[in-house]
Amino acid sequence: MILWLYGAAGAGKSAIAHTLAEICENCGWLVASFFFWKTASARNNAERFVATIAHQIALAIPAAREFVGAAVDHNPFIFKQSVDVQLAKLVIEPLRQVYSEGLLFDISPLVIIVDGLDECQDTNIQSSLIKSLIAAFRDFPFRMRILIASRPEVNLQTTFNSSFVQPHLSRLGLSGEYSPEKDIYFFLKDSFEKIKREHPLASYIPSSWPPADILRELTLKSSGQFIFASTTVKYVGDPHQLPHRRLDVIRRLQPPKGERDMPYAELDSLYHHVLANSDDIEAAKQVLGVLIVVNSILDHPIDFMNHMDKWLCWQPGETKVCLSQLASIIECDEDFENGADDGTGRISILHASLSDFLLDPSRSRQFYLCRGSILSECAALGLRRLHHQELDSFGASLPSLK
Repeated sequence: MILWLYGAAGAGKSAIAHTLAEICENCGWLVASFFFWKTASARNNAERFVATIAHQIALAIPAAREFVGAAVDHNPFIFKQSVDVQLAKLVIEPLRQVYSEGLLFDISPLVIIVDGLDECQDTNIQSSLIKSLIAAFRDFPFRMRILIASRPEVNLQTTFNSSFVQPHLSRLGLSGEYSPEKDIYFFLKDSFEKIKREHPLASYIPSSWPPADILRELTLKSSGQFIFASTTVKYVGDPHQLPHRRLDVIRRLQPPKGERDMPYAELDSLYHHVLANSDDIEAAKQVLGVLIVVNSILDHPIDFMNHMDKWLCWQPGETKVCLSQLASIIECDEDFENGADDGTGRISILHASLSDFLLDPSRSRQFYLCRGSILSECAALGLRRLHHQELDSFGASLPSLK
């Protein structure tokens, strides 16, 4: 009944959800969609979720309009009630009425698409929405298919792993098995060709711009995440600026023009949003400091969770806890679907551009990683570990007491 499409921040989930919505609408399957968005006050919470779904159902299935309207007339305060009550009265009962009166024909299946659930402000609401949708539709007389797209945040992993949800769930992860590099390369190529054709300053763009090696460089920099590529295209395609100069800014060959010229505004907003949701950002910065700064000077990088715990002199499992809220930008290769939790997961940064962000104080601000401070802390940790080893050796050399 529910398909959970999950993947890292910027992996292209919203683009897929929008495309599927268009396809389903053209086929006559789509009855409703809702796209959460963190910076839009009407779309970063669930207050209008059921009202939007009900309104779209009334438009998609005209026969349901009368029953939805009657439910609101009967109880004008229904939008102040719980999501479960709203779903029952404004969605389920009208659809059952339409079905029972034989007014719903040859629609198989019906589809609801919910994108960006992780951007709903309240994590408890995120989980309750999933459970409410299942409770509402699990005994439905005809097939209802619900696509939920989100980042694999820990609270959503927990909800989707629950015994209540599992029997009604399928998963599709945009993971390493999906290789988007070729798609990103052609997206960049086609986008730059369009800029060369349509940009107001197109006559000033060199005919050979951009060469294939630069497209490959940008594709590599994207780390398989579409958000870097889309941010680059939006910035370069500004109609008031020279595209080739702006591409040089992206490639760090030219400086930005003043404080208002922000090449990575959309990407920076994403990173700020993810990091700001960490309950212990200082601990997270310690881990990120090791991954980005310390590992760059080590022959054998510290990239397993159990090794990170030992390196930072933490209790086993503290790295996992610290990174659990950063799953959309940091990957640990444990199989969370099957509950793997042995501490041996390899840690990977999903975005190559994250390092540039964190090492630039003008972009990262309170999340800035200072190389000097991190290396000083690294030295202090080394001395602490050496001290503990000496104490352990001294204790081992003492005669045992009987």
